[in-house]
Amino acid sequence: MRPLIGITSGEIYNKEHPWSPYVFGQSYTYIDAVIEAGGTPVIFPITANQDVIDQLLGSVDGVLLAGGNDLTPQLYGQEMAGTIDNSKARDDFEMLLLQHTLQAHKPILGICRGMQLLNVQRGGTLYQNIKDNLPGKDNHDSSNEAKSIEHLAHTLRVEPSSALAAIVGGIEIQTNSHHHQAIDKLGEGLIVNSYAEDGLIEGIEDMRSSYIMAVQSHPESLFQLAEPKWRLLFQSFIDASRKV
Repeated sequence: MRPLIGITSGEIYNKEHPWSPYVFGQSYTYIDAVIEAGGTPVIFPITANQDVIDQLLGSVDGVLLAGGNDLTPQLYGQEMAGTIDNSKARDDFEMLLLQHTLQAHKPILGICRGMQLLNVQRGGTLYQNIKDNLPGKDNHDSSNEAKSIEHLAHTLRVEPSSALAAIVGGIEIQTNSHHHQAIDKLGEGLIVNSYAEDGLIEGIEDMRSSYIMAVQSHPESLFQLAEPKWRLLFQSFIDASRKV
């Protein structure tokens, strides 16, 4: 049986018809990555109803915290100072979903915003804008500027003792870069599993009691052609979800 994987959604607005209702949805690349790895994807709507959240979580074997807009900085004790776009409704839903998922010990894979969400939920903080807060660092928005989801922006240094290194089979892996924020203070119980060439944190994990893995980049856009080794990350997540 294919494990069911819940994927968090974002709010999509129709710019041509701003009066129309926004849509809950997510990029096809997450769907393809889960299916290719052996799972069955289910898109989660954004809701404040705790009974619905519990039922959604109870129906799936693993949760993929997908990318998207910035987190509200008040979640980590800061005022707006570089955050571009945020959604309180999505933040509230995903924080509650994450809390319940951790309590249920179900596998979690966080991507981009999902990694930052996990870090903040554990008491960590973020740099709201790399260019402003860390002017000497590399351009971490270069794949957006290249207008390519398969643009390989840099090579990650994977910590040799990490679970990520065991999963991808090495201590280096190429990746894209679509973010303007980054982890500052690391959340409680998390370890860093990879760094960018300029030293910024690119991945975190906590494999002590369940599968909790997160990366800052977007490997769901790379596994087919640009960097096939990322396929192993999704396979490991699906394998862990199959055991629930």
